[in-house]
Amino acid sequence: MVNCGSGVAFGPDWHRAGRATPSHSTLGIEGFSSARLGTDGLVLKGGRRLLGDAPGEVRVDLEHGEDGTRLIAGHDGYVPTHGMTHVRELLLDTTGRVLRGEDTLGALTGAHRRRFDVLMDRTGLQGIPFDIRFHLHPDVDAALDMGGTAVSMALKSGEIWVFRHDGTAALRLEPSVYLERGRLKPRATRQIVLSARVMDYACQIGWTLAKAQDTPAAIRDLERDDTTHF
Repeated sequence: MVNCGSGVAFGPDWHRAGRATPSHSTLGIEGFSSARLGTDGLVLKGGRRLLGDAPGEVRVDLEHGEDGTRLIAGHDGYVPTHGMTHVRELLLDTTGRVLRGEDTLGALTGAHRRRFDVLMDRTGLQGIPFDIRFHLHPDVDAALDMGGTAVSMALKSGEIWVFRHDGTAALRLEPSVYLERGRLKPRATRQIVLSARVMDYACQIGWTLAKAQDTPAAIRDLERDDTTHF
């Protein structure tokens, strides 16, 4: 799993697109970016555009326990627009074969809930749509599996990984791009997308990424053939 890349080598439009939240493997609400690029007045020499609206609070906590390594990270980048804080929890088990993830959206204070209520009223109480994206490297061969409830991913090394979710969201595979410097044009690839709607002050989506049981532990894809630095 990757992000789309910086896009700087493909012109200003691709550069701007590569900085947007939907180009990264994370959660986005209604296509909004959690940190938004500024106006023309926030442009440095050379055309680099600064962030005009960014999260005011970002928290990260890393724990090592008997069940594995746990990372909890969150930001309030969607509070001004939707009244929602995003928290992602990742747990990598001690074998390195299973990564468990949970994405949470929550309206934490009275002011946040009032902002959320205003948006819910605008939707006719139909909920606020959001997507969780997982962009895949072009070398990954991905396909829907288990009746469309999972995605199987084959790596060039021979590793097979399976992505599953808790059934709360709708799962699909969509086209994506990989903005690799040194290429004449963006490379076509795919992305896993989980889509759902926030209906209340808190919403959680659980998912797992696990190596297939019949994949030997000795097979590892550790060699990096993309040495591009962004």
